[in-house]
Amino acid sequence: MLYIVNKKGDALINCIDTVSVDDVILLIEDAVYAALATSLPSVLSKPINGVAIYALMPDMQARGIDVARCYKHIQYVDYAGFVDLVEHNNPVRSCY
Repeated sequence: MLYIVNKKGDALINCIDTVSVDDVILLIEDAVYAALATSLPSVLSKPINGVAIYALMPDMQARGIDVARCYKHIQYVDYAGFVDLVEHNNPVRSCY
């Protein structure tokens, strides 16, 4: 399953509480802020066993987020990569 998350906070936490092995999380819009590595532990500070986490690069760029400041286990996709994730991970669930 592909989980598309557009906000950090409750939407992301609820998503993480329901994911299973082989699921995929895609952070879009304001959820890309969750990719930022912080000094305090966050819900994405460690990899989730068997779950791939992606962030949409155009949304990161629009918010001035540099990949070098993000968690190393997060992968990045452009719009074509977003389409590929949707195409290859069915069903898709939006978490808002």
